[in-house]
Formats: sequence, C-alpha cells, structure tokens
Amino acid sequence: MPKPLPERRRVAIAYLLWALSIAGVCGIQRFYARKPLSGTIWLLTMGWCGIGQLIDLFLIPDMVEKANQPLLLQEALALADRSRPPSIERQLLLLARQVGHQGFTINDAILVVELPSGSSSGTVRSEIERLMIADLLDVGNDERGRVVYREP
Repeated sequence: MPKPLPERRRVAIAYLLWALSIAGVCGIQRFYARKPLSGTIWLLTMGWCGIGQLIDLFLIPDMVEKANQPLLLQEALALADRSRPPSIERQLLLLARQVGHQGFTINDAILVVELPSGSSSGTVRSEIERLMIADLLDVGNDERGRVVYREP
C-alpha cells in the first residue's frame, strides 16, 4: 500500500496560528509551514522581538505555497501514472485471457492495444514475438486457418 501523502497546508490556518503570537506564542505558523528551524528561532526569540512575527504577516501565503509544492508534485506524478495506459505486454496478456481458447489475431491486437505515441503496429508484432519466446503466449491456427495467439 502506498504511503499516504502529507496533509496540505492552508493559509487561513497559518494566519490563525500567527494570531497566537498575541498570546506570546511566536513561530507556530512556521512549524505549520514545515519550517522547523526558523520556527524554533521565532519561538526562542519571541519572533525576533515581534519584528519577524510582523514580517511573517506578509510572508505566510508564500510560506504555505512552498510547503505545499512537494505535495503538489507528488500528486501530479501520481495522476500522470494513473492516466498512463498499461504496458503493451499487459494489454496483450489481458486480451489473450479475455478471448480464451479461440485466441486473437495480430489485427485484433492492433485494434485493441493502446500504443504509446510514435509506436507502430510493428511494436505489437515484436511484443507478441517476445511473449512467445518467454512462453507467455502460444501460437496456433483457428478453424479458418488464421494465425492466432492464446494463453498457454
């Protein structure tokens, strides 16, 4: 199971934490924005005697955005992986399983398999040959004499 992604940071919550500086607790907004070193400095120096805390009032949106950037990148990469079609090998093996004993022809495979851009029908043919060498597909003839490929 994939590791759960960390929670996204929100600007409104960072401002609420910043407001705690009125009660004398400075720097919590920096911990929230995944900046533990500067958060510790703010905590120990009372937000640089309030000056740093006042500056943070304007920096919070940018700090939160930077804290969320790695998470947004992970989400974008995960989405790209999900939208990518399965490998040609997997598509061919699934096709062989679906059609069962009757098998499939090269034409069937070319019509069904979703090829990466720039690939040709030769890619399907070479992948079928590779699967036959690996004993993952068998070749034979159907009742009409056509060459068909099946699961072994």
